[in-house]
Amino acid sequence: MKSNIYKGYIYAILSAVIFGCMPLMAKYIYADGVSPMALVFLRNLLALPSLAILAWMQCKTLSVPRASLPSMGLIALIGCCVTPILLFSSYQYIASGTATVFHFIYPSIVVVAGIVFLKKKAQLGSIISVIICCVGVALFYTPGQPLDPLGSFFALFSGVTFATYVLLLSSFKHDVTGFLFTFYLTLMATVFTLIACIVSGNLNLPGSLMGWLMCLIFALLVTTGAVMLFQQATFLIGGERASILSTLEPTTSVIVGILVFHEAVSGRTVIGSVLVILASLLIAVFDMKSQSKNNIPGGF
Repeated sequence: MKSNIYKGYIYAILSAVIFGCMPLMAKYIYADGVSPMALVFLRNLLALPSLAILAWMQCKTLSVPRASLPSMGLIALIGCCVTPILLFSSYQYIASGTATVFHFIYPSIVVVAGIVFLKKKAQLGSIISVIICCVGVALFYTPGQPLDPLGSFFALFSGVTFATYVLLLSSFKHDVTGFLFTFYLTLMATVFTLIACIVSGNLNLPGSLMGWLMCLIFALLVTTGAVMLFQQATFLIGGERASILSTLEPTTSVIVGILVFHEAVSGRTVIGSVLVILASLLIAVFDMKSQSKNNIPGGF
């Protein structure tokens, strides 16, 4: 059991680091004429062959129980379509580091939703952590300086939808895991995003061979790598812990924004980032103490 918990922590951390580098590649791909919505479609489509091969090697089948399809369809729609479209769109309006940290209101939402909807016992430490997180996010607005409202809305709402995705993922009870689970979610997400691109007129494909290559690498790293790792981490250690460990993502994203895009970072932004990460770490500490006190090995 402990080995599974350790694996879950490693998977969540690796996923966070990969996701944190995502804005770097996304901005280069946008420069080749690809829209955020089309990138989400390509990220899913181009990962399908590798996921199918890996799923077959792992499970020796590509079939799943029909009863699991509606639940996986909902998870794919919210987590693999709506959330990345919102987050990728926000990169066009606000700095990638700011967008990513705004997105990271979701660990606090997961905690609150667990208390309200899943009837988890309210812990004082968790409530304090939620308050700290909200203060940290508020610090990203500097009085007297414009902060694009549309980009901010996209990033913040992506946190809400991702929290919903985590809760749905945590409550998924069907015996479908590993690459097979990720393959079906990616397949469904491909269909959903293709329809969205066609209806909205956003099926903007890469204009060069290098653009296609970047999209392929992006798909393999993010969908075959980071998404699958996060899903497995959620199954192994629960949605709350996986969400908390993923706070390494905004740290990575802010560093990438500074080093690669030379994005300006104010003192308020630094303090806000620290508070958001601190809030999530506090949730982790209180959660681990609670698990240890009650001798609970893991789970949401």
